[in-house]
Amino acid sequence: MGKPEVIINVASTLDGIIGSEEGALSLSTKEDWFRVHELRNSVEAILIGINTVLNDDPLLTVRYAEPKSPHPFRVVLDSKCRIHLGSKIVQDQNRFPTIVFTSHQSSEEKRKKLQSLGVKVELIEERDESNFLDMRTILKVLSTKYFVSSVLVEGGSTIITQLLKKKLVDVLHIFYRFVFVGNRGGINLYNDKLVQDIQDALMFEVVEITKLDKGILVTLTPKKNTNNK
Repeated sequence: MGKPEVIINVASTLDGIIGSEEGALSLSTKEDWFRVHELRNSVEAILIGINTVLNDDPLLTVRYAEPKSPHPFRVVLDSKCRIHLGSKIVQDQNRFPTIVFTSHQSSEEKRKKLQSLGVKVELIEERDESNFLDMRTILKVLSTKYFVSSVLVEGGSTIITQLLKKKLVDVLHIFYRFVFVGNRGGINLYNDKLVQDIQDALMFEVVEITKLDKGILVTLTPKKNTNNK
């Protein structure tokens, strides 16, 4: 089995902000949340970073749709194993299994405590050029060990940026809420050095644009045969 299909889903303001230092902004509407849970129900894993867990404490389950069985894996990237044992995502492992990807920088005692609660812990030593856990290795483990063929990525900005930069994304869903919030203290959807030549930008093609309550959903795929340098 090769790399799983990688689907990014994110809610953004019109000025490209998806959250603040305190956590996510409440951008999705009720109509959009129904869509998100249908999307969760269509994949085999839902992936987030540790900052999303620490800031928002999400349950990351399928709630607004009839959940399939087995429930998608909840996957957390957490190189130092900072996840709280009492966080929602650590609970109910029999019904909603969780995989935590970490490294030897993390506490062995903490890893054992997570495992005793039923959490699957994967040690990853490969790092990318920014010293983050290597996304290609993580996707390979999900594919070969857990037989995951599709992954829904819900944040945060660091992981989304990594995946986009490495051209590992197959589909990108962005729900744009019709608001501007300003960028001081905000978390950007894509957080990388500004390119000076637009030909060096990451290019995407529009698959569909759908009007939703208080916003629009834009579905994109990577543009093929670009002139990127």
